[in-house]
Amino acid sequence: MKKFALHSVFSLIVLLCASCASTHSQRASVVVTESTNYVFGGYTGDWPSPPHADGNPKRAVIISWPNLPYRFVFAHEGSYCPWFEFPNGAGQCFQFFEGNDGWAELFNNFGRMETNSFIEVLERGPKRVWIRWTYFGVNQVAGQRAYRGTEDFWAFPNGLILRKQSFVSLMPGDHRGYAREPIEMIAMCPKGKLWFDILQPVPETGESHALCVLDAFSTNRYDVFWKRKDGPVFAGTPRRTGGPWKLLDDSPGVALVIPQRAGNVFCVMGDAGGYQHDITRIKDHSYTDTGGIGWVSTSWDHWPIGWLNSQANEVNADSLQRYPNHFSPVGMDMFARPDDQVAGHDFYSLIGVGGENLEAIRAVARRWLDLGPGEISRLEAVARLP
Repeated sequence: MKKFALHSVFSLIVLLCASCASTHSQRASVVVTESTNYVFGGYTGDWPSPPHADGNPKRAVIISWPNLPYRFVFAHEGSYCPWFEFPNGAGQCFQFFEGNDGWAELFNNFGRMETNSFIEVLERGPKRVWIRWTYFGVNQVAGQRAYRGTEDFWAFPNGLILRKQSFVSLMPGDHRGYAREPIEMIAMCPKGKLWFDILQPVPETGESHALCVLDAFSTNRYDVFWKRKDGPVFAGTPRRTGGPWKLLDDSPGVALVIPQRAGNVFCVMGDAGGYQHDITRIKDHSYTDTGGIGWVSTSWDHWPIGWLNSQANEVNADSLQRYPNHFSPVGMDMFARPDDQVAGHDFYSLIGVGGENLEAIRAVARRWLDLGPGEISRLEAVARLP
C-alpha cells in the first residue's frame, strides 16, 4: 500500500508539472489572426469607398500574446502601418519610410489601396510570428509610385518585436523617389480623447509625460512634459528636463519612449542596427533646437480613419467627436546621408512595451545593441531578451 501510494503521489506530481509546463508554454507564446471586422478607436461612421479604398476597410492582421495585455495590428484602413493597441483604446505606431518633402507616402487614398500596401504572414507562431509588409510610397494627387518599401516584423513570446526596414527607389536620381525618415513615434487616441487622456499624468504639476529618451550606453536621460493651455483643443505648453539633447543625439544607441498610461512604449535604435549616430538625427518635436518641427501637442485626425484624401488635418472640436486622432512627440531622419546611400540598405530597430521601470528598458536596449551588427538581427538572440 505504501509503495502504491508513493507511486500514485509521484505520478500525480508528474502530471501536475506537465500540466503547468503546458500552460506556461501556451501562455508564453505569440500568435497571429485575421479579422474582417476591425475598427480602431471607437469609430462608428460609415465606410464609403473611396476614400476607404478597396471596399475592405475593416480587414486587419493581428499579432497577440496570451499573457500580455496588448496586441500589434496591421489594419487596412491604416494603410497596414502597424500599431500596438491597448485595452483603453489607445495605440502607438512607429511610422514607415516617409517620402522626401511629403511628395509620396501612405496616408492618403492611394496608400490605402491593397495594390500599394499589403501584408504576408510568413510564420504564424507560437514560437515566433513573422510578417512582411510591402508598400509603395504614392503621390496623393496622381497616385504615382515613388519607391517600394519592405518591412519585416518578427514578434516573440517575450513581447518584443524586431523590425527590419528597407526601400528601393522607383524614380532613380529624382529626389522625390527617395525616403529618409523611417521612424516616427506616433501615439494614437480613440475618438473623443486627446493626448492628456492617454499619456501618463504628473499629478504634482498637472502635466502629462510626453517623452523620455534614454541613452543605452550611459545614464543620460531627457524628458518632455506637456500642460494643457487655451487655444485649439489639442494645445499644450512644453517643459523639458535632463539633457543636453546633443549627448543623446550623438549616442551610439537610444531608446525612444512614449509614456502612455497603458505602458511605456519604446523603440530602440542605434549604430548596430544601421542608424549610425553621425548620419542620424533624432528630433524632439516640441523644441526646434533639437531639429524638431515645434509641433508640441498638435494632433491630427486624417489617419488611421481615412475620411479624406489628406496627409495632414488638425483636430477640431467637431472632428474630435467623430474620428480617432494622433500626435508625435519625437522622430528621426537621415538627411545627412545622400538619397542613394539610404536606398537599398537594411535598418533594424527593436520595439515593445515596458512597465513602470524605465531602467529596465534601458537595460534591454543596451543588451540588444551590444550584440553588434553581426548578431543584432539573429532571431534566437532577440527571443532570449527579457
